[in-house]
Amino acid sequence: MTNALAMRVTSAQPRPGWRRRYDRAMNTLMLAALPATARPAIPPTPTDDPDLTRAGLTPVDAARIGKALAAARTAGTRRLYDVVWGQWQRWCAERGVAAVPADPLAVCAYLTERAEAGRATGTLDMACTVIRHVHRTTGAVDPIASEAVRQVRRGLRRTYGGAARRLARPLSVEEIRQIVGSIDRTTPHGIRDAAIILLGYASALRRAELVALDLADIEHKPAGLVLHIRQSKTDQEGHGEQVAVAHGQHALTDPVAALNAWRDLRGETPGALFTRIWGSAISSERLSGHVPARMLRSRAIAAGLDGTRITAHSLRAGHATTAALAGVPLNRIAAQTRHKDLGVLVNRYIRPLEALENTSSKDLGL
Repeated sequence: MTNALAMRVTSAQPRPGWRRRYDRAMNTLMLAALPATARPAIPPTPTDDPDLTRAGLTPVDAARIGKALAAARTAGTRRLYDVVWGQWQRWCAERGVAAVPADPLAVCAYLTERAEAGRATGTLDMACTVIRHVHRTTGAVDPIASEAVRQVRRGLRRTYGGAARRLARPLSVEEIRQIVGSIDRTTPHGIRDAAIILLGYASALRRAELVALDLADIEHKPAGLVLHIRQSKTDQEGHGEQVAVAHGQHALTDPVAALNAWRDLRGETPGALFTRIWGSAISSERLSGHVPARMLRSRAIAAGLDGTRITAHSLRAGHATTAALAGVPLNRIAAQTRHKDLGVLVNRYIRPLEALENTSSKDLGL
């Protein structure tokens, strides 16, 4: 090797300490992906960290990377992780053990204690997911991967089992008609709530998708509406999806007419489609995902229905169930609901209907 080439190769090698500075810089940036309760006591922004500067990153680079890391999970997921990690952290503080890096036996004790207290296996699984996430993000050894934790989780599932999920009650068209028929649609709240219920039922949107709609996402067509879904549970990267809604056959339950009535009242100011109402004043503040659930249950009870298990998902579940009862092919239902896994659609909506239709118990003469 010539001296000139040797000099070039030597100069291209990382300088001593570069790897340590790089690791510290990455750890600083990865903090943005942690639950708030898991972040160490450091300055709120990493842009002034000297390790980032020495690693060749500008404050703008650091801000961009931090923003992208924080956006890797939805706001709802980040809030959930924050709550779950806070529970684990408080338990560790009471026991005088480290939350991170955690001892696998401490995790085993935490899981068995919570299982004995009646926590569902899904709750325990979520705790393991969050503990794993924090450890991997901070570069600590993942205690959930240990054989002890793995065997304890298996034993808890066998001991306590998995409680059956209490699914949202699907609403029928008759029940939707009963609900919207009892709403005073001469008031701002009544006009808005009827539009949410009918559009939610006809479109089979998830509640997060429904409240995320902007006025610009609504495209009118001669046959009805096309809703442009910018991001969803099954489209986390925001490629975009389109959902069609046809005109209704009855004035009382026409989703297009109900939405037009709300738009006439709301006005054409850009922004959130469904907004909060203060008194009789319509604000520009977007509804949270909890509002449709509370509103639908309240409206159902006011209409004389049993509000048990009525949630915002009752609209989506009702669409799928009613369509299946009407003989709509599975592929058409899946295209509307945008289920990626047809097994979920079949097992949750189709098979219960078939079970009731085919059960021999109705022929026993009881």
